[in-house]
Amino acid sequence: MRRIVTSHNEKGEAIISRDTQIISQILPHGVGSAQIWSSDSSPADVASSDDKGDVEAGFVSGGSIFRVVDVPPRSTGALHRSISLDYIIVQRGTVVLNLDDGSRTKVDPGGIVVQQATMHGWDNQGDEWARLLCIMLPAKAPVVGGKELRTDLGALFALGN
Repeated sequence: MRRIVTSHNEKGEAIISRDTQIISQILPHGVGSAQIWSSDSSPADVASSDDKGDVEAGFVSGGSIFRVVDVPPRSTGALHRSISLDYIIVQRGTVVLNLDDGSRTKVDPGGIVVQQATMHGWDNQGDEWARLLCIMLPAKAPVVGGKELRTDLGALFALGN
């Protein structure tokens, strides 16, 4: 996929600072993932000349992460939770959002999911790869029934073992 990044020249005029092809990396649990851009704070430092797509941001950062996730055909995603506020846009394909209460919600292309630190997984029951555009922001851990919920990525990465 093509990534275009704007910046400023020495006169303060807008310029294209990067125009590159980004390739998804297949992760151990079978999905493809490409970090498009990240920031480590909010508000973000937009004066840096660093390629923030190449920075190791972790699963969630102190600022924002824009990631593309490709879900393989006929796959079942592991339930996981990150303490983040995620805006997920289904760009292509149809996915099923699974929650730990047992609910399953079909999300078609153009559908938007606002993920609020919940335990979830993504299934692709189709014959083609599905693509999710994911913007992740740090969040305060929710407290439910007096218990603070925590990040749980164990099942997600255990699939690769």
